[in-house]
Amino acid sequence: MAFKLCILAALVAIVNCQYGPAYKPAYAAPAYAPAYKPAYGAPAYASAYVSKPVAPAYAAPAYAAPAYHAPAYAAPAYHAPAYVAPAYKPAYVAPAAYHAPAYAAPAYKAPAYGYSAPAYPDAHPAYKFAYEVNDPSTYDVKSQEEERDGDYVKGSYSLVEADGSRRVVTYADNGYGFEAVVSKEPAYGAKPAYPVAPAYPVAPAYKK
Repeated sequence: MAFKLCILAALVAIVNCQYGPAYKPAYAAPAYAPAYKPAYGAPAYASAYVSKPVAPAYAAPAYAAPAYHAPAYAAPAYHAPAYVAPAYKPAYVAPAAYHAPAYAAPAYKAPAYGYSAPAYPDAHPAYKFAYEVNDPSTYDVKSQEEERDGDYVKGSYSLVEADGSRRVVTYADNGYGFEAVVSKEPAYGAKPAYPVAPAYPVAPAYKK
């Protein structure tokens, strides 16, 4: 029995050395002392197990952060340039008073109205002409002749009228005014045949 207790104690010691005690009970078991001492003395048991050395606790070195000192920035002193006004100051001269130019209205001269006949040289007028027309297709038969010598004019003209008669007009101006004599001759040649108007049919009478 004592041997078993020794072995159990050795195992507990080994576990404590390797992992450390999970807890430490407050209760301590009383040492059991047998009432008798057996005559047999158990050989002393030396455990061949060597506990694993416990690694020393790692202590992180104390790191002191460097103290940061911001550089002192000195703003440059700005000095505004001193402005010196120019010494030149032109003298202002007011412009001369404006005088409108004197305007003289042009003198208007009304045009002289009046017609004056152009002067022609005093020429002696004299002419003579005659013509005759005889167109059977249109029954246009006529003629005329006239002559002038200074202020004296004479002449005549004739024409065939619709009934076939011939009218003759003789005129003259002998310085006492125009005078005309009209005469009529009987049918001149064949009487012109005028086309007869076609007979149109009479419109029929409708009963009401």
